[in-house]
Amino acid sequence: MGLNSNTIYVDMDDVLCQAARHFLVVVEREFGKKINYEELTNFDVGHACGLSSAERDELYRIVHQPYELLKMAPIDGALAVLGRWQDEGFEIAIVTGRPPESYEPSLEWLAKHEISYGSFTMVDKYSRFATEKTIAINLRELAMRRFCLAVEDSLPMAEYLAGQMKVPVALIDCPWNQADAAHAEVSRYPDWSAIADAVSTLTAAAWR
Repeated sequence: MGLNSNTIYVDMDDVLCQAARHFLVVVEREFGKKINYEELTNFDVGHACGLSSAERDELYRIVHQPYELLKMAPIDGALAVLGRWQDEGFEIAIVTGRPPESYEPSLEWLAKHEISYGSFTMVDKYSRFATEKTIAINLRELAMRRFCLAVEDSLPMAEYLAGQMKVPVALIDCPWNQADAAHAEVSRYPDWSAIADAVSTLTAAAWR
């Protein structure tokens, strides 16, 4: 773990909140398709659920409505670990790939679940929206920032962080990221408890 930064990058969807599981609730409710979580082997939930292009557009429109975003449950263990890291002197930087229009409900969700953090940034991680004249930034701008660790569920984003930004990445094990990571700095963990244990070990070693 590098000591030139005390900031930990933390993704939001499927790292802090149960986004994919809520997507499946919406897919069943709106399109009559019941899909098991374990079947989400593609990062694009709409594609993994076999939705048409029009249905996928509608799914993403619905799930980014404020009332849907606020229904998402927190990921088990995440809140406690973030609090512990802050007590240890780390700054939490929440970095999400959500579109700019979901800024306010995202902050509302964080407040609702009493998640404290140092910064909140929206990034066009997957070339899905324009960042000009919005609150969001692009990957080039993100690469100018420094982190000592990143927690992600997206394998492509984990590889970008490790390869382009030289950041060690804790990849939370999910059905859509089962391919082997192309970078040695990407480490897979089953849950937040395992990530916390690994960070404690790395921190102790770094400060010896």
